[in-house]
Amino acid sequence: MSESDGIFMSKESEALPLVNPFGDPYQNLDKPAPAPVAKKPGYDSLDYDICYNVPYKRMLRKYTKYTYWHTAIMRWVVVGMIGFLTGLVAFLLDFGMSALLRSKFSVFNQVLESYLPQGTLIYPFLVLLAFNILFTLVSAIVTVIEPMSGGSGVPEIKCYLNGVKIPRVARVGTLFSKAIGVLFSVSAGFFVGQEGPMVYIGSVIGAGLPQLRSLLPCVKKFVFPYPYFRLDREKRDFASSGAAAGVASAFGAPIGGTLFSLEEGSSFWNQGLTWRTLFCSFCATFTFNILLSATASSEGFNSRPGQVNFGSFQGIAGHWKYYHLVIFAAIGAGGGLLGALFNSLSKRITRHRMSYLQKRKGARVFWRVLEAVLVITTTTLLVFICGAALSTCVDHTPASVASSDTEAKMFELERNSYFCPSADDYNRTGQDYVNDVTTILFNSQEVATQLLFHLEDAFSVSTLWIVFVLYFCVSCWTLGTAISSGLFIPCIVTGALYGRLVTIFFETYNIPVLSAAFREVYTGTYALIGAASFLAGVMRMTLSLTVIMVEATQQVTYGVPIMVSVMVAKWVGDIFNEGIYDISIRLKKIPYMEWESPEQMDRLSAEDVMSKDLKYLPLISQVGTIDNLLRTTPHSAFPIAESSVSSNSKVPILYRGKRLISEGSEDTSLEVSIASMYQSQRPVSSKHVQHPRDFTYAIKTEGGDGEKDNKQLVLHGLILRSQLVTLLKNNVFIDESEQADPKTILSHDQMMQDYPRFSENLKRELTEEEKAYKFIDLSPYMNPCPYLITSKSPLPQVFNLFRTMGLRHLPVIKATGSFVGIITRHDLTHENLHHVREQHKSSPARAGIHH
Repeated sequence: MSESDGIFMSKESEALPLVNPFGDPYQNLDKPAPAPVAKKPGYDSLDYDICYNVPYKRMLRKYTKYTYWHTAIMRWVVVGMIGFLTGLVAFLLDFGMSALLRSKFSVFNQVLESYLPQGTLIYPFLVLLAFNILFTLVSAIVTVIEPMSGGSGVPEIKCYLNGVKIPRVARVGTLFSKAIGVLFSVSAGFFVGQEGPMVYIGSVIGAGLPQLRSLLPCVKKFVFPYPYFRLDREKRDFASSGAAAGVASAFGAPIGGTLFSLEEGSSFWNQGLTWRTLFCSFCATFTFNILLSATASSEGFNSRPGQVNFGSFQGIAGHWKYYHLVIFAAIGAGGGLLGALFNSLSKRITRHRMSYLQKRKGARVFWRVLEAVLVITTTTLLVFICGAALSTCVDHTPASVASSDTEAKMFELERNSYFCPSADDYNRTGQDYVNDVTTILFNSQEVATQLLFHLEDAFSVSTLWIVFVLYFCVSCWTLGTAISSGLFIPCIVTGALYGRLVTIFFETYNIPVLSAAFREVYTGTYALIGAASFLAGVMRMTLSLTVIMVEATQQVTYGVPIMVSVMVAKWVGDIFNEGIYDISIRLKKIPYMEWESPEQMDRLSAEDVMSKDLKYLPLISQVGTIDNLLRTTPHSAFPIAESSVSSNSKVPILYRGKRLISEGSEDTSLEVSIASMYQSQRPVSSKHVQHPRDFTYAIKTEGGDGEKDNKQLVLHGLILRSQLVTLLKNNVFIDESEQADPKTILSHDQMMQDYPRFSENLKRELTEEEKAYKFIDLSPYMNPCPYLITSKSPLPQVFNLFRTMGLRHLPVIKATGSFVGIITRHDLTHENLHHVREQHKSSPARAGIHH
């Protein structure tokens, strides 16, 4: 069961002795040791459900028609700013990477030209290695300082949008660490890309921009005079738009970015969010193009829609027939198998890394940085050896290998002649030597992708095999290293190599019918299909990936071939394992909720998964009770409930009248009678102890199960841990004989003053008088209308309600209305549900109930 969002009492806590933690005001008792501070688990849940308490309703009553119009307009303004800032960051990263790569290879070229005629390659290698290690150290050190900036960040954002509160996932410091880390990791020569980190960066900008108080924590006196959008559900929607903007700026695919956020990122969606997200994506793409057109290397506006440019497929995209779909499907099946193999190997490597590197106490930072240095050293060595010893220097002219004048010009600019005869040899022999291995490995991955898509005969079979195996293995090893890294571009390059190898295989062996069909289609088309299929085999994306690839190629006619290959790749890959992002979530043990409940769960009901041992608070609670509860439990919310005894009970219960604040106007109140169930140390357990100042009576009956048979809980609502801390912090206390004054109720702004960084406990020490003699009326601040479900409700229904409404807690009641348990996110994860199902099967008594 959950400890983070759960509201239950463990059996161990029930065995603790009942003592008075505040001292007895009438007796001289020894003062016990202070209560231990409860540890908070790593993953909590976000509050996507609105708390309709008195402060919130008072705020809504102040809203006018202008307020709603103003809020709607500001939503569009904010998403536009998110798109602009995401596009700006994408441009700065692209410009910085280009500058660092130019500086590195400028020095490397000078050293290579000086020592290559002498036959000495050790000095050029050491220079290249020194640059790569230097850049790696910057990226790795930034990552170990801020661990959340490691990897692509897509799994973390996926969980955040699913409702999981991951520590430091949306901090401005993490954003800068991610940007600096990916800038130097790509420049260092790792087989990684910046596309995944751009999704993370866009989401953090989206989540943080409306929360300027959280973006600027160092400015203590800064107050942003805008009260709107300070809710988790608002941050969630803006983060969804930011994720789409990140994809749009990376690939120049605004529609694909919107679909990516819908398919792979967000768990909650609505029609209004669709249009705002699309607008945000267009703003990001437009901003990136405007800024890029101002640089010297640009060929004009929209010459390069995103960071990744596949080149122009104009005039060659439509040369396929309906029977070629069989070939595309076969390539997709191979991409699915390769993707499943990649994910399996990556999972094994990550498990080994988590077991042996990340658990080393005291030296974890050292070992993680050392691993990153080892990976880049090995990568640099392999790339250098392949380029110097395993490559082929062939005579190629631009016109012989390119499909158009534009591609010939591109080849002329990007071709590489490292370790080949010099220019003097070219002038004597009239031959133009090109090193096909270094043309791929010593250029950026974006350039390598263009060359593989558009050059017909520039690469030999041995070159394609060498680079394919190198990319596949090294990318798999690099994934999970302590650097900021993306996986899109390495998968695209690996898949493009796979597609070219498939083409060469059919051309070489001249298989009847198939070989002839293969020659009817442009070679780069198979590279594109291979890239899409391998990417789908690794990530298991379908709709969004298809649209992204179509937008990146700017050819709608490629839609059907890409869709067929992507779907087949996903189907084949799903036979063996999950997508790489889902595997990462499982390994990190993040309580992610899938789209649907697992199969064969119809026989389970809510009572099978709910937490039954509860801790609850009465409507009017003692201050010491609340403080002790916060310090001794890690729970994020507590039910507001009171007990009643069935008619056959022979024990009298004391009732005391109290005036409670209603949900109406400020000058109205509701006269109700409530049971005074206060307790000194454990007033919230299912057993009560008598205290001289709390009017508490022990509930007992003769024989049987006692309170289990006679005691029922009446649920009044839920109150969050953060709300209790805020009430204690603001001293919203009343004396035992006083009534709660409607004028002293905190406003909604006061309740949300510390959002989103609420304290887990009250930082100051309460006085003994406050603990023993002061009370808090919780009725105005609790959520009086949480979603409820009956204990006999089938589990799929429970799962759908929890998942669809984005709940954090789901109270369970019996058919009679009594409160019997609560369900949290941890109770509905697939892992826990499978565990409960196995327990259910092994219990004949329980299993027989549902037959």
